Amino acid sequence: MFKYHQNKSGFSLVEAIIVAALSALIFGALFSTFQYSLQLINNSRARLSALSIANDRMEYFRSLPYDSVGTLLGIVPGLIPQNSTTTLNGIVFTERVLVEHIDDPADGQTPFDSNGINSDYKRIKVEYTWSINNSTSSIALVSNIVPRSVETTAGGGTVRINVIDENSALLPGASVTLTNNTLSPAINVTRFTDASGAALFSGAPTSSDYEVSVTAFIATDQYSTDQTYRASVSNPNPIVAPFTVLEADISTLTFQIGELSDLTIKTFSNISDGSFVEDFTNITALASSTDVEAVAGELVLENVAGVYKNSGTAFMGPITPATISRWENIRVAVDLPVNTSHKVQLFTGAGAGPYTLIPNSQLPGNSVGFTDTIIDISELNSTMYPSIFVGVVMETTDTSVTPQIDEIGVYYRVSETPLASVPMTVNGNKVIGTGASSTPIYKFDSPFTTDGSGEYTFSDFEFDVYTFANTNSLDISEACSNNPFVHQAGIDSEIEIELVADSANTLRVTVVDGLGRPVAGSSINLKRPGYDVTQVAGSCGQTFFTGGPTNNNDYTIEVTAAGYGDETITDFEITGDTDVTVTLSS
Repeated sequence: MFKYHQNKSGFSLVEAIIVAALSALIFGALFSTFQYSLQLINNSRARLSALSIANDRMEYFRSLPYDSVGTLLGIVPGLIPQNSTTTLNGIVFTERVLVEHIDDPADGQTPFDSNGINSDYKRIKVEYTWSINNSTSSIALVSNIVPRSVETTAGGGTVRINVIDENSALLPGASVTLTNNTLSPAINVTRFTDASGAALFSGAPTSSDYEVSVTAFIATDQYSTDQTYRASVSNPNPIVAPFTVLEADISTLTFQIGELSDLTIKTFSNISDGSFVEDFTNITALASSTDVEAVAGELVLENVAGVYKNSGTAFMGPITPATISRWENIRVAVDLPVNTSHKVQLFTGAGAGPYTLIPNSQLPGNSVGFTDTIIDISELNSTMYPSIFVGVVMETTDTSVTPQIDEIGVYYRVSETPLASVPMTVNGNKVIGTGASSTPIYKFDSPFTTDGSGEYTFSDFEFDVYTFANTNSLDISEACSNNPFVHQAGIDSEIEIELVADSANTLRVTVVDGLGRPVAGSSINLKRPGYDVTQVAGSCGQTFFTGGPTNNNDYTIEVTAAGYGDETITDFEITGDTDVTVTLSS
């Protein structure tokens, strides 16, 4: 006998989960496909709507009389708004209209146009922008509007604005705004410089009082602004004033702008520097050395029977300042005949070794080594590295000659005392006009006061050469790197200013090399009958004479530094607070 058993069991839990997952996957894919299709339909619908509006508007523009084709406040004046909005099928479209004169190459272009007319016809561009689902799209139509009669020069000229950067290189993508509020209708047009760094405004109506403002925002970089200036009480004689456009003529102006960056000023009542200098009178002061020797105060490759070793090494140190707030720089006085070379690297260690190379993460470039005569080590953390060794590698491929190192100096900051709430003034070198007595009117001239920590920051500051002065009768004894201070475009920088009690006659001497870098450790002698004082420049290449100089014009300044030629200045005048920069040649 057969028995029938009914299976009353349903889906297992695992089977249910699998079915649910498959269902979610299928319906999810279907939903995504549906959503994408809906989005595609909406975008296509919006694009067709925009195209319909654009075609209608372009037909309207073509129907206008030639002289009426222009924009409100545009360089080609007319009644068409430059910017407006319209709605179709529930979508808001932003309309932008540009009308410009075209100098057709068929009859030659300015300044070689065969008939001297550079406004051959008009070109109109209409652009529509819209947003759907946080996505922005646009379309544009362009059409040439040609006059029915012969082209004419009546009433118009061309404005060419050239824009250069801080290095005087042509700057594409700069924003140039041309305005003239004395015309009716007024003109207010913004265009961007092309690959040649120029913005052209053809067909500008003949008139005076044209003004220009130039700036740029390229990638994420904001640039400074340059412009024309109207005569005013504060600037009665502007250097670049509003200009005139003449009929069938070209008005050309050039403006310079650069990336903005921050400038921080720090004020101190005392800055104390220290140094470790090796002059190689012998090599007993070296921690260790291989195949080098000291001869007549110079470190050279070892010479055996008239033949120099191909390479040698020397380690100075340990250089362990008793007190240090930061490392500053290393100066190497070296003479390199042809076929010789040297490099410097920094190490940690003890005694005669072994030494551990400080990694690039702590001192960029250290793994390869430094071959310059002035090495910036200010990025090296003095807390992590309070003691260092300076390693030198000397090489020659011609065993009849050797590199010669006269001196190596390591310079560091011992201590500093911030000076709070110092009132200062600063002015740049850029001049925008002159006063009634021909005194310069600076583009930037402003007072400021450092905070409780002795700091003040100018954010988004324009590149220029800035001069700082104290307004409460203190003397600037040191300004690192210098005063006037060169603030470079796009590079955040800082200047440290030490201020001391006022003295009637002072002299601050700054010693630099041919590249403008401070020559630390240089010796400065200042003398005249009855006065003869020698001081050594600190890590910023500066020293300050105070308390002894008098108001006279017969001083002699003598500057010497190992590795450089001596420099002498005679018949030098000290009157009040005097600054001088001395450049040494290597």
